[in-house]
This record gives sequence, structure tokens and C-alpha cells, in this order.
Amino acid sequence: MTRGDRAFTIRRDDYEAAREGMKHLFLVGNLRRDPPHPFVRDGRLELLVCVYEAGDDGEFHWHPEVTEYEMVLDGEIGTLDAASGETCWNTAGDLIVVPAGACVRRLVRRPVRTLALKVPSDARKVHCDRCERTCAFRVAPFGG
Repeated sequence: MTRGDRAFTIRRDDYEAAREGMKHLFLVGNLRRDPPHPFVRDGRLELLVCVYEAGDDGEFHWHPEVTEYEMVLDGEIGTLDAASGETCWNTAGDLIVVPAGACVRRLVRRPVRTLALKVPSDARKVHCDRCERTCAFRVAPFGG
């Protein structure tokens, strides 16, 4: 969605109904497929709302080019860093920064809502089965 050279708004009502069952609601980005709600196509960044329930833990992964910034809006979310083995728990108002190349896993022990910004918009991510790094947290053998 683009509107040329004028300001515009994507209203909450425009995307909230489509959010049902979605953990990641992309509002801006260079997506492979258009989402079922209004969004802005832009390769410079991704902006998304994330809604997780308890147990919606992620998989270890890292992005070759993308730095992630994630503001916790409400609830609590943990970030387990594969390099250090440390988990940092974050609550409303905390900003999580995951630099390109840092391998992390999302941990969710109670509901949380965040606003994430990824720079640039690039879907490439590396999971254990494609990672050549030596890691104590490997959950899948390197597949090559």
C-alpha cells in the first residue's frame, strides 16, 4: 500500500480483525506476500506488532543482515542469548536490541505484546540446521 506523496493512516480497526490467530502482524516491510490487512511495502525496514501467549517460545536463530529492536508494550518476554547462555527478562517499556549475527531464542512464560522494528527488511535467518557455528544450544544437526 502506498499513497504517493501524502500522509496517511492505517487504523487499528483496519488490521486488528485480521490479527486473529497471528503472532506477527506486519505493518511495514518488503514482504514476500501481502498480508490480509493494509500495510506499507518498504525494503528499508519492517515494523510489526507481536502478540505471544505463554509457551510461544521461538527457535534459536540469527539474521545475517538484520538488527532487531523490540519494545515491550505489555507483559513479559525473555531473550536467551546462545553465545552467553544468559536469559534477559523484559517487561513493559524495555527495549530489546538484537544485533545482526546474534543468535537468540524468544521465551514466553506469560502473555506479551511488543512492537518490533527490523532494519533492513530481509527475511533471511539462520536456524540450527543451517548454522556452522559451534553452540551448546544446538537443537538440530548442521545440514549443510
